[in-house]
Amino acid sequence: MKKIIFIFLCFSQTVFAQHKKKNVNEIPVKPQIEKYKTPDDRLLNSTLKGSKWYFDMKNYKEGKLYLNKDNTKPDVLNFVDNKKFQININQKNCKSLIKGTYEILKDDGSTTMPMGYHPFEITSLAQKCAKNLSEFLSGAVDVYFDEKAQVIEMKVGENPPSITVPGY
Repeated sequence: MKKIIFIFLCFSQTVFAQHKKKNVNEIPVKPQIEKYKTPDDRLLNSTLKGSKWYFDMKNYKEGKLYLNKDNTKPDVLNFVDNKKFQININQKNCKSLIKGTYEILKDDGSTTMPMGYHPFEITSLAQKCAKNLSEFLSGAVDVYFDEKAQVIEMKVGENPPSITVPGY
């Protein structure tokens, strides 16, 4: 009799143990690192907003792009507002629209840039004929704005080496 009660007790404990609820929130969630927010007084965004800059994709060389106010050139970079830009490519064999956001730093004579700084972020899908320009803008780009000459020069910047941590 004692064996039967003991077996029944063990069996009931295993049944109840299977129905016990587990606490789902046992693993603490790490807070995400916030993206560095550049102060507005260090940006050219308010100066460039609403302006249109012209260039010719035929003259685009790998790693360099020159823009000016000469509206006879077919392609246009339009700084729509403080954050958004739009590029219209109007070549004979390529009609494309590139959209995104921008955050261009003022040239204060300093050679240091925030780590991972990219002035343009492309939000639209790139068409095949404008793929090189989209890749160029999405990378590390040094932007020089000459207000007197009304010229913007863009060159490939340096991507900082990636930091690797042993064991990862």
